[in-house]
Amino acid sequence: MNTKTMFSVFIAVFSMCLTQSITAKDKVIIATGEYTPFVSAALKHNGYVSHIIKKSFSFEGIDVEFRYLPWKRSYESTKAGDYDTTSFWYESDERKKEFYYSDIVTHEKTVFFYRKDNPLKQWTTLSDLKGLSVGATIGYTYTKEFWDAATQGVFNLSKTSKDIGNMKKLVAGRIDIFPAGMVQGSTLLNKNFAPGIVSTIDFSETPLVSTTGHLLFPKSKESSKKLLAVFNKGLAKLKKSGELETMYNSLITGGYDKTP
Repeated sequence: MNTKTMFSVFIAVFSMCLTQSITAKDKVIIATGEYTPFVSAALKHNGYVSHIIKKSFSFEGIDVEFRYLPWKRSYESTKAGDYDTTSFWYESDERKKEFYYSDIVTHEKTVFFYRKDNPLKQWTTLSDLKGLSVGATIGYTYTKEFWDAATQGVFNLSKTSKDIGNMKKLVAGRIDIFPAGMVQGSTLLNKNFAPGIVSTIDFSETPLVSTTGHLLFPKSKESSKKLLAVFNKGLAKLKKSGELETMYNSLITGGYDKTP
């Protein structure tokens, strides 16, 4: 066997071993927060997005374990390499400096929820929200324009650590509006408040932002690129299988709200 042939064989064997070391990984540890019905320890399959992630990895023979932390801590800890990946996050130029983004896991529209007795007028730009009291959840992206408007005092920002806290503030009249995902906000209402209260809340048709959700892999870990490729491969298989459509139908009919 000549030197060139030996080198080719070495590369092939090395590549095979490297692939096996990734795909044979017993478990992927994923840091996440709580964002019902997409991710939560209390939900069936740990929520819609978690179900997608688990199924995608399972196609490649990998189990997953979710570690539930405050959103900011899950992000920072994964960035430091303490976890394999973090679920799930919207696109951000700042985050792309520290993480590799997976293919699209989910789509979502973030809208403003308001009380019907204090309706939000049709708005076009954030300056139309001038003088309003706006709730925000710590660690969320929203948009750069949203945070800039808050810093500039266009509206009065009230921060809370969890979405449920903001929804309670809205119901109690302590804030005027609260941005949340259309599905997520509606689920939060229906799960935590009586029908009579739910009927007093509505949301604007104009979205603050339409976003895509992704699994993030830290650039601080050497294994991230390979693990990202494995996940994307499994996600593609899930989409092709038709199961993803069934999972989405379960989401919008409340199937993930039921505990296992």
